[in-house]
Amino acid sequence: MRKTLNVAASTFALAIALQTQAAAQEAQVRNSIGDRQEEGEIIVTAQRREQRLQDAPVAVTALTPAALDQFNVTTTRDLMTVVPSLQVSTSSNAGGGAATFFIRGMGQLQSANGAEPAVGIYVDDLYYPTLQGSIFDVVDLAGVEVLRGPQGTLFGRNTIGGAIRYTTRSANVSDFDARITGRVGSFERYEISGSVNVPIAAIAALRFTGGHLERGGYVDIQSTGGKAGGARTDLIRGQLRIEPSSDFYIEASAQYSKFRLNGIPYNVPGPLTPVAPRPGGTPTTPFVYNTTVAPARGLPLYTDAYRSTCYYCQFGTNFPEFAEVRYENALIRVGWKFAAGLELKSITGWQSTSTRRSQDQDSTPLPISGGILQREQVYAFSEELQLNGRLFEGKANFVSGLFYYNERQPGRRPERDNIVRGDPVPTTSFGSRFLKSYAAYIDGSVELADNLLLLGGFRYSKDDKRIVQAAVPSGATLDSAAKTFNSTTYRIGLQYSWTPDIMTYFNAASGFRAGGFNLYSPTNTPRFQPFDPETARSYEFGARMQFLDRLITINPTAFYVDWSKIQIQAIGTDVNGVVVRSLQNAGAARSYGFELEWSAGLSEAFRIGGSFGYLNVHYTDVGNATGITVNSDLQRSPPITFSLNAVHTRRFDSGAKLVSSINYGFTDDQRSTATDSDTLILHAYGLINARVEFTEPSGRFSIAPFVTNLLDKRYTVGGVNFYGNVGAARYDLGRPREIGLMLRASL
Repeated sequence: MRKTLNVAASTFALAIALQTQAAAQEAQVRNSIGDRQEEGEIIVTAQRREQRLQDAPVAVTALTPAALDQFNVTTTRDLMTVVPSLQVSTSSNAGGGAATFFIRGMGQLQSANGAEPAVGIYVDDLYYPTLQGSIFDVVDLAGVEVLRGPQGTLFGRNTIGGAIRYTTRSANVSDFDARITGRVGSFERYEISGSVNVPIAAIAALRFTGGHLERGGYVDIQSTGGKAGGARTDLIRGQLRIEPSSDFYIEASAQYSKFRLNGIPYNVPGPLTPVAPRPGGTPTTPFVYNTTVAPARGLPLYTDAYRSTCYYCQFGTNFPEFAEVRYENALIRVGWKFAAGLELKSITGWQSTSTRRSQDQDSTPLPISGGILQREQVYAFSEELQLNGRLFEGKANFVSGLFYYNERQPGRRPERDNIVRGDPVPTTSFGSRFLKSYAAYIDGSVELADNLLLLGGFRYSKDDKRIVQAAVPSGATLDSAAKTFNSTTYRIGLQYSWTPDIMTYFNAASGFRAGGFNLYSPTNTPRFQPFDPETARSYEFGARMQFLDRLITINPTAFYVDWSKIQIQAIGTDVNGVVVRSLQNAGAARSYGFELEWSAGLSEAFRIGGSFGYLNVHYTDVGNATGITVNSDLQRSPPITFSLNAVHTRRFDSGAKLVSSINYGFTDDQRSTATDSDTLILHAYGLINARVEFTEPSGRFSIAPFVTNLLDKRYTVGGVNFYGNVGAARYDLGRPREIGLMLRASL
């Protein structure tokens, strides 16, 4: 089978090369991205209003549906191959069901620990409230925008590192539309998704979207013969749009999705030899198990017999590892253009995220540490009232609003107790978290002179956080704590258009992430350990340039960030030997870097492009944080990321079209976690994805063979060194080469 895949991949690569070679002979065809939709014509809403990408004075990568297809971006994780300074992965450190997002070194490894993600995820203007289940499968999207750097004025929910914004296709009152897409591929990949849009009486429309996306596991479980890493997503979404006039609309939508990860895709390379404690030190869990528990009970010792014997394999555990996330939302958006240049919007949303996950931290069938089966529930309600406008004959633009957010995380007792050193450790308490957030903001620009704009924004936020610890099974309150976090964030800058196609800008901006509480068991004092808010001041200079009738686009960005009271996660054990994760504040860090996005039309048929990111980030003070020094590298901060892509389109006299695309994405060495004792080095890697799509003359049907990780590169996307606690290091594995076929039909 491996030989067959190698031959198929080589043949596919040769086809791409031949298509590229033919570019010089295609003098009368048009370029492939949106049929002459150059990057300068892409419309973004990075500033909460529509504008050309080249006119937006922010660091933003915008991907159209065509670009998502061409570069094989089918999940959030795939964005790394085309967006500079972005790191996305799942994490066994957080039970496997959570995503980790880092932009320019700012991010978070785990949810449900009292902090919010540093990179905000937004779906149709709804802030996604947790890291669990946030590796979205791409279904019926109108586009994706990735904003880099603090977004403190317009996106106030702790988007200190940046924001990822998904926009789904809206219901359309004008045209009937139906489409269906299917994919099959390696590792039992079977996907089908589709949508139908039905206009009603010229003033309303219904749109229904659904999908079933399934991929098999790719990591062998040595003890059972099964596979880890398989994933399945089921999604259904309904939308209603009522548009009685061009000045007024109502949109209502509801969505349900279910994601399940069957087995966490990792390996444990060993050695699995427990280390004896230093004089006066606390014995590690595997050392106690080997010297006391196993001999007394006649159990096998924890040794190298349980290490992974190959790269894509793991020994297996006595408790199945999985993660399951159910997500529901309801959204109502109302827009009213009540006067010339003025529009009032209301965005009301409700969300529910339910998570079940199981993780066996010693990664073996032995009863050492693990087996916990946890539940998490997050309920969120938000209301945003927004006023947008253009004043003084378009010389002033502004976006202003009021925002309310209410989030509840009711505590739940784990369904199965932790197993530590051979014995269950019963849960005696659980914690519930509550958050209410209020904000008012304004952001916009004023024309000071011809082609010179003053940029500015301000946001005031108030976050009320409360935590309650209750006893099991009575539910009686043991303790509680509450605290209010106030913040003011700003943006001020200048934008100058030298020509219609050359613009430069400078922004000084601030970002904020609220503090919170670490929840400890009743045996610890104090029960709640607070951590402080995190702040950042960012300075960014950028240029947006196009040349030769917009055939060449060059968008460089340079930035410098002062970062204070950084919230980092530390791993340790409590008095029972249970692994606990807590947030602490490091003193300060500085980062600076450079990013470049570019594209060039070498002919009317052939376009190349790419991105580059350089990041230098280091601690200047660690304060009272433990486990790091000023010489420690920050987590998920590769110094270099870059991508290269090429797209070639050939049009036939019949009207048929053949689009060939190839993309290479590189990520440098990086560190997996914040603290020195539990970090792993994730080595540099590069991935090649390629695709050829043929569309028949009517444009209604297309077929596209594709390959991801063409060279079958072995790489890791995360990991944690549990060696000091449970005796194992776990490396989260990226997917191997996969070959597939996409079929699409539309009416």
